[in-house]
Amino acid sequence: MYYFTYLLGSYYVIRSIFRFSDYASKYLIENDYIDLPISKKEKLDECIYSSFHSLLSSFFACLSLTTPILKDPYNPFDMTIVSYPQNNQLQLFTTCFSLSYFLMDLSKCIYHKKYMFVMHHLAAIHLLYSGLQSFGQYDNKGFYIMYFIFLLESNTVLLNIGYILKECNFHYSITCLSWIIHLFFFITFRLITIPKLIVMYYLYEGITMKTLLELPSFLLIMAGSTYWSYTQLKGIRKYLKNCIKDIKKE
Repeated sequence: MYYFTYLLGSYYVIRSIFRFSDYASKYLIENDYIDLPISKKEKLDECIYSSFHSLLSSFFACLSLTTPILKDPYNPFDMTIVSYPQNNQLQLFTTCFSLSYFLMDLSKCIYHKKYMFVMHHLAAIHLLYSGLQSFGQYDNKGFYIMYFIFLLESNTVLLNIGYILKECNFHYSITCLSWIIHLFFFITFRLITIPKLIVMYYLYEGITMKTLLELPSFLLIMAGSTYWSYTQLKGIRKYLKNCIKDIKKE
């Protein structure tokens, strides 16, 4: 009953965000506040609700920990912090909040046949559900979950900004700069820091049947992150070539 209250509350919050994004995207396009065709409404809708989730989940994750989440990213696992998390209730809500988001967005991904995102969401749901179970066992995995949520979600806003700049036909040098900034944080968080987080998780929590069952989901998210980094790098190279051509013409 205790978990159900958190899940139900977070579900209503997420549903409200999805409804607001649907109304906001339609309003912005129909009233020409943003230069996008109505066919792009679904993507703009996604940018709005994913940005809200990104900002809120990252904020809650930072707020729930004793020390600033980026104070020492190379050594975040002080044993005293692992044993005594600052705000276990907020960690529980943040976990439920992200779990509700991925469950709702999963249906959209299936409907639009975004199979890469379907795999990513299934892996995230598995890990969040596994973490949710741990709160009742008092093993303090909420500490790891908060870092994981922050590293996965905090740069989503930067990705959405890049998309809006591209679709609104901003000069490609500006769009390219936004993609470069996003890719820098994406690689730093997902391809450098998350592997360390996974290693530290297994060092502190040990190798058990439960943690081994979580490994495929970790690897799936890492594989997806590597693929998305590669595809974005290809796009940035295309923009840079256009910038170089303009410089040569001048």
